[in-house]
Amino acid sequence: DDPEAQVEAWFEALRAAAPGALADAKTLVRDVAGRAVSHSLRAETADRIAGRRASAEGREGLQAFLEKRKPGWAER
Repeated sequence: DDPEAQVEAWFEALRAAAPGALADAKTLVRDVAGRAVSHSLRAETADRIAGRRASAEGREGLQAFLEKRKPGWAER
């Protein structure tokens, strides 16, 4: 109901995101913007997302989730 509260919640979520993942997400959006959706674009996007999940940062995020703790990047 409160637009300002919604915007603040979005900013808070972005501030909590893994820095490398956030940077890669921005790059992915720039790289696919305006391109026609195709099998190859879907495959490329899936590969990039899988690579990010398999990164040290991605593994730390998953491990932190499973251990119910904050990830290392959030502790700084």
